[in-house]
Parts: sequence; structure tokens; C-alpha cells
Amino acid sequence: MKAGEIASKLKEALGPKILKIEAPTERRVFLTVKEEDLEDAMKAVMGLAREARFMTISAVDEGLDIELLYHVDVKGTVVTVRIKVPKEEMEVLDISHIAPAAEFIEREIRDLFGVEFVGLKPEKLYTPEGYEEKPLRKPMEGRLPPQARPMAEVLMESACSVSVSRAVMRKREDLGLSPMPPMAMAKPEVMEEIRKMAVETGFTERAGYDVEKKRLRYR
Repeated sequence: MKAGEIASKLKEALGPKILKIEAPTERRVFLTVKEEDLEDAMKAVMGLAREARFMTISAVDEGLDIELLYHVDVKGTVVTVRIKVPKEEMEVLDISHIAPAAEFIEREIRDLFGVEFVGLKPEKLYTPEGYEEKPLRKPMEGRLPPQARPMAEVLMESACSVSVSRAVMRKREDLGLSPMPPMAMAKPEVMEEIRKMAVETGFTERAGYDVEKKRLRYR
């Protein structure tokens, strides 16, 4: 089964659940979905052909997230389902009920990276009982160096070029002034537009900025 045919069938089966699908060669397909859509994606891939064969899972520590890549051979074409698991959660569904062979690699990833596969049997595979270190997990780190992190948060919150203390903000309010100096900030409605642009251009993801919590995911 060629990559183009597989991509078409997956688009039909998964629709808007697909974040991205690529077929760089005739024998390679990359499918990106959200973590909560993993089960549907794996069922769709394994259901492409009776001969579909689960191969393995690759785990990549990206600093803020663990990327999991599920590889399946479909009649000579390798289909990779890609998801990201935030380190704040570190939980993903066990897929051994879809592909029984996944159990062992899931146990390995849990032992070495600390990802919890919901529904997976608790027995360890590589590390001894009582050993809680995750030897392949990196520290929770993003791209921004420490000295740039406070400024990035301030810029995303108010477009202010310098940090203004809470005491100064309260004093300005007592005097009937806006909490932040108007010459140093953008209007609230403009800031919403700026945040939207930051999300759409991928800046928030690259910088590791949580738009809802209005702070970086790391310190």
C-alpha cells in the first residue's frame, strides 16, 4: 500500500483530528495528532490492512515535552503516529489492547523516561523495584536562557519593556492612574491580537509559553 493511498484513507477516517499528515516518500507517512486522539489514530492505522504490523515506539525528550512516535508497517509502508506528552502531565493511554506487542516498549519508556501509560501493568521492565530515577529524562527546560525568561513573560503579558513591581502598580492605582505606565504597554485588545499572532506563528510553543496561565512552563 503506497503512502498516498494511506494518507487519503487516514484523512477520511480521522478528519479534523489530524493536526498534520505528511508523505515524504512512497513508503513513509507521518501522522500528527493530539494525545487524546491517540487511540483513534492507532485504530485507524492498524485497521488499514489485515497485514498491519506494530513495530515499536520511539521516545524523544524535547525538554518541555516527550515526543512519542508509534511506528506501524502497513504492507511495506511505515506509518508513524506522532504525539507530544507535556512533562506537566506525563500520562498517555496504553495501546497494548490495540497492538499487544506495544506493552514491552511502553514499560521500557516508563522506566527510562517516566511516562505513565494508563492501563499498563505496573511491573517494571529494566529498572529494579524501588529505583525511582528516570535516567533518560532531561530537566524541564525550554529554549530561553534564565536571564531572558522574566522579560519574555512581561512582554507577553503587557508588552512592557521593563518589569513594574506590584507596589508601584498599586501606588499608581491609588493615584487614579492605570496600573502600568501607558507609554510602556499595549492596549488590552492589542495584546490579545499579539498573543494570537504568537500562537499562530509558533512562538509560544518554541518559547514554552503557556498562554492560558500567562507564564513560561519553566523557570
